[in-house]
Formats: sequence, C-alpha cells, structure tokens
Amino acid sequence: MAGDKQLWYYANMLKDEMGLARTLFSMNPLERTDFKVGFCGIDESFHKEHHYELTFANKLRLGAFYMGQFLLNPAYINASLMDSAFAYFSYYLIPKDFTLIFDYLPWREHEVESTLLGQYGWETSPDTKSTWRIGDGTAAFYNYIYLKVAGFSENDTFRSNQIREGLITRREAIEKIYEDNQPRVASIAWYFDTIGLDAVEAVKTINRVPIRY
Repeated sequence: MAGDKQLWYYANMLKDEMGLARTLFSMNPLERTDFKVGFCGIDESFHKEHHYELTFANKLRLGAFYMGQFLLNPAYINASLMDSAFAYFSYYLIPKDFTLIFDYLPWREHEVESTLLGQYGWETSPDTKSTWRIGDGTAAFYNYIYLKVAGFSENDTFRSNQIREGLITRREAIEKIYEDNQPRVASIAWYFDTIGLDAVEAVKTINRVPIRY
C-alpha cells in the first residue's frame, strides 16, 4: 500500500517551501504493527524510538526481501513499481524531523473520540463502531486478509498495545477485537468498486490462501 507513504516527502517539501520551523503530526504511538515486517523475517520489536521507523540494517533487509519477492513473482514488476519505489524512499530514506503530539500527551481513545465526534463532527463508517483505520479505503480488505490467513489483524495489535499501556483490560480488549474484526463488507465492496475489480472473486481468492495458524 504505497498511496499514503509519500506524506513524509510532501510534508518535508511544504516545510521547506513555507519556511516552517517545525512539522507537527498526531500519529498514535499505539499503532505500531511490527508483525508486518515480521512477515518479511524482520524483528523490529526492540526498536521503540519511533513507531514508524526501522533500523538501517532492517531497512536493507526489507529492501532485499522485496527484491526477492519481485524475482519470485515477476507480476509484481508492473505499472505500480515506480510508485512503490517512491513510497519506500519517502517512508524509509528521507530524514524525519517531526514533532509528534502524542510524545507529549497521552493518547486516550475515549478522550480523542469524544473530541473529534463532539466538537468537530467527525464522520464515522456505517459498517463498524470503531473510529480507527476507517479513513483508509484499503484497510477493511487487508485486515480481512490478515485475519483470514494469519488469525489476527491490525486491530489485535492496537488493542494489545492499549493493554500494555494500562488503558484497557484484557477482557475489554477481547470484546472490542471481536467487534473490530467483523468483516466490513460494505467497505470492501466500496473499495473494489472504486478500483474496478470484482470483490467476490478477490475474497474467494483470499479464502483459498493456506492459513498460517
């Protein structure tokens, strides 16, 4: 999913063009999903300085893993390759000199949601009660893949991180995960209509993938 990685590049570009002293982001430190690079054989769980970063050695390992996958499946070498390369450059290779709000303020789900919904008219998704990951058109589909093939999704890691921070209990997390991981059928259908592919065939293909648990 290369579409959102260039935010780092354009944030730097705007900072330079406008002569700004600081770039401010509000990423959630509980969003760390180390399992994604774990599927590439990389253990980044010890590196907690920035939740979006990898060590230099692991950046090289990740690049080598990608190259190996390209060789194993030449179908990856297509019109999206340059966009993917730009995304890798933007996310892993350009300097990140940003200030993160939640390095200084605790991220409390209820407080954040009540502020966004009550004061700013935040738009929610009709097919889930969660307000997390609802703005990413791909999330409903790739989390379905993770859940189907690996037995867990981003939602599980998010709730696990909340438990570790003492923000919710394990019982609360299990209840939320059961609700969060329900397939978001409407969002998946919308996504495939948007990119012009057959949602039913895509889901059937995913359902044929051997499970890893």
